[in-house]
This record gives sequence, structure tokens and C-alpha cells, in this order.
Amino acid sequence: MAKKYRRIRYLIHPSSQLRYIALSVMATLIMSLFCTYFIIESGELVLRAAKEKPLVPFYSLRQTIISLENGGCDRETLAKISKLKNATRSLRSAMETSYLYTIEQWGQTKRLIFSVLFCFLVSTGLLALLYSHRVAGPLFRMKKYLDMLTEGTDIPRVILRKHDEFKDVADSLDRLRIKLRDNGLLNTKE
Repeated sequence: MAKKYRRIRYLIHPSSQLRYIALSVMATLIMSLFCTYFIIESGELVLRAAKEKPLVPFYSLRQTIISLENGGCDRETLAKISKLKNATRSLRSAMETSYLYTIEQWGQTKRLIFSVLFCFLVSTGLLALLYSHRVAGPLFRMKKYLDMLTEGTDIPRVILRKHDEFKDVADSLDRLRIKLRDNGLLNTKE
């Protein structure tokens, strides 16, 4: 059974990999914050409208009740106006309770948005790290082989992993190795 490859170093070429990861995360962060800002602002506008719109008819109804009370009505009419006043207060109280529940739900939604944003940024960083290995790993290996060729030492065939980048460059390096070896410019260990 073949020995499974185990990664020893997570950053092969730290300066370029960290720069790549930072650029990936920054681009994601900027777009995510931009979108999140507009989502939250839109939600705040909806909340303000939800609070103010239903109150307009209440103010009109309140003015009507006040004018009826001041109109010199009989006792029976005043009792009915009092019931209407109490029903209006109850309805307003129920609407305010509903609004407070909506505010609580909006707070939970905002926390969820920021949690998803955080997870998204971490995922982007991890994906950028994984992809950077597909670039930095082959470049690291080819640089090592180029240094060996420069010293006149023969190298093994350049084999990259299935998803690595720069396979065309590895093929060119392999052709160079063969040409140098055929011309007798490499020290072979045989």
C-alpha cells in the first residue's frame, strides 16, 4: 500500500501565500460588508415604516374620540366612547408588543447575518490557502529542481499532483532536464 502524503508545512512560500490569502479575504470582506450594510439599512427602513405607518390612523382616531368627548354627548354615548377608547388602547398596546417582537427578531437576524459573514470569511481564507498550495507547491518544487540543474545535478522527472497548476512549466522543465542530460551537462548518480 502506498504511503499517504501528509502535509508538513502549511505555508510553502509564506510571503506570496499570505498576500494571496489576504487579497482574497479583503475582496470578500469588502463585498460582504457592502452587501450587509445595504441589507441592514433596508431592514431598518422597513422597521421604521412598520412603526410609523400604523400609528397614523391611531392619531386620527384619537382626535375623533377627543372631539366626540368634548361634543357634549349623553351618558350612553360617553360609555360607548370609553369602550372605544379602551379597545383602541388595547389594539395599540398589541401593535407595540408585536413591534417589539419584530425588533427582537430583527436583532437575531442581524446576529445571524454577521455569523454567516464571519464563517464566509474564514471559508474564503481556507479556500485561498488550499488554492495557494496548488500554485506555491509546484513553484517551490520547480525552483528546487532549477537550483539543482544550475549546479549540474540531474533531477528526477517533475511530477505534480492532479490539481496543481503550472503543469506546462513542469513539462518544459522536464524537457530541459532531458536535453541537458543528453548533452552530458548533468552529473548523474548511477
